[in-house]
Amino acid sequence: MDYKVEFLIPGKLIRIDFKLGFRVEQRVNLLYRKVVEELVKNGEVDITSQYTSLNRHKIAGDFRFVLLEKHLSKFSKLSFYERSIMNYYFLLKHFALSEESSFGLDSSYVDVEKVPLIFVTPDDIELNRLAV
Repeated sequence: MDYKVEFLIPGKLIRIDFKLGFRVEQRVNLLYRKVVEELVKNGEVDITSQYTSLNRHKIAGDFRFVLLEKHLSKFSKLSFYERSIMNYYFLLKHFALSEESSFGLDSSYVDVEKVPLIFVTPDDIELNRLAV
């Protein structure tokens, strides 16, 4: 069980990648908390709230988990066969256990962002600018 920390925006945005073994329960809340405690202990991050009323009492700030949900872009040029495969994939994903549940995350701390899957870039479109 290993992890890697990457500071994307120092003091604001941190990416933590976990490398868990086979058949290890994914208790991301617990693992995440342990990593943050270690980062605070090493002085790499400060988790006290930025609000002055909360900062006075040394209350920790909020944490959010961002899950990226993939969906098929309208601009993808796929053959009938490829589109059928992708539709079948998304149908299976619809009936499968959600990532929120499988990671053991509390839904009040989760934001889901939709990310389009683009397999082929759209045709080059030539636009001409008109003079005003």
